[in-house]
Amino acid sequence: MDFSSLAIEHTIGIGLILALLAWNALTEEAGKTAIRDPAQPDARLRIYNKAMISLWLLAIACMVLWLRSGTTLPELGLRAGGGWRTLLSWAIVGAISAYMVASLLQARFSRTARTKLREQLSQSGDYGLIHPETPREHRRFIWLAVTAGITEEILFRGFVIGVLSLIVPFWLAALLAAGIFILGHAYQGLRGMVGLLPITGILTLVYVVGDSIWPAIALHIVVDVVAGLLFRISDQFADADAEAGIAAASA
Repeated sequence: MDFSSLAIEHTIGIGLILALLAWNALTEEAGKTAIRDPAQPDARLRIYNKAMISLWLLAIACMVLWLRSGTTLPELGLRAGGGWRTLLSWAIVGAISAYMVASLLQARFSRTARTKLREQLSQSGDYGLIHPETPREHRRFIWLAVTAGITEEILFRGFVIGVLSLIVPFWLAALLAAGIFILGHAYQGLRGMVGLLPITGILTLVYVVGDSIWPAIALHIVVDVVAGLLFRISDQFADADAEAGIAAASA
């Protein structure tokens, strides 16, 4: 590895990202405890707010550091791209988005689909820290989803890959960035982190193929927003589905 290619700004940026991940890991249990405390009904909203503020501040800081290092925002991936590769990237985003919307509609109108959804959620990871429950939390979660879609792609696909590719081969930089991204979701538990492997790979592929971060941002937003809406649908129909299940079993 040739670390001589790294500017001090690059090192500071990577350090800030790792520091945020470490802080999230250290405060995770306190957050879960606060959510379970009836005396703190707004605990999850505060977690959402802190996450949004920290992600935006970190993304802005890393973009500033990137510019101060002598590189440009297009080199960070904030470029339109062009040619068949960009079109292919957007086509992938469109296909997956269509599938996500179809899954959302199926969950909305099918009790069987909602039952399977609840089973998948219970087996796929620990979402207690982020799973919205109240109407206010559901609304705030949408803003969190948009924030994560924009800032996490700038940080992990743009900045981290851009910096690491200065000292290791690009493919290795992409793999390392994907690993750091998954570690940033350690609050979901081991099963949740494993479950993130497919979408992390797809987001990385979309960025690499399209030579632009915008398709990855769009897909990340769609995935997170749909996840929030699936949470809402699952909770909204929980009682009705349970009653329908009991009625069907006794018929």
